[in-house]
Amino acid sequence: MDRVAVFIDGSNLYKGLVSTLGTEYRLDFVQFVQALAGGRSLLRAYYYNAPLPGEDPAAKAHQSFLNYLKRVPYVTVRLGRLERRGEGFVEKGVDIQIAIDLLRLAYADAYDVAVLVSGDGDFAEVLRVIQDMGKQAENTTFQSLSSYRLAQQADRYFPLDELPWERLRARSMEQEVYPYSD
Repeated sequence: MDRVAVFIDGSNLYKGLVSTLGTEYRLDFVQFVQALAGGRSLLRAYYYNAPLPGEDPAAKAHQSFLNYLKRVPYVTVRLGRLERRGEGFVEKGVDIQIAIDLLRLAYADAYDVAVLVSGDGDFAEVLRVIQDMGKQAENTTFQSLSSYRLAQQADRYFPLDELPWERLRARSMEQEVYPYSD
């Protein structure tokens, strides 16, 4: 059975969820990762993001979500940082962490299939390298955020739009969910 590692660009996922399903939708994160693994053996899911600045109204809820993810079995949280640029913030260090983990784990032969949740075309070359190492590379994101170059490089592209979102909806207030909110 193929060993699968899932690499989730948290900002990309959040933008897609909000734009496609709305701000009120709450995702059962564990079910989501299982859907991405597709019945294959899950090595681990890696979730990449940057903590929100303290002045952001959603910062407390976002930190709560990150703390929850750190307790979920087989999920590793990797955090970048936000740097102030003019009136806003820019996420830094996240894409390089994703690329390093994709490559490091491929070299260690830790997985057979990488599932990358991102629409950032810069990852196309990373997928090519892991494919050259004999690994399969899958890419998924919402169609509105998809990079043609990345989707073309992947062995398999599937749009997140096609997942059974009602089945992946959190069913109770006790479930930790995504996206975060106040």
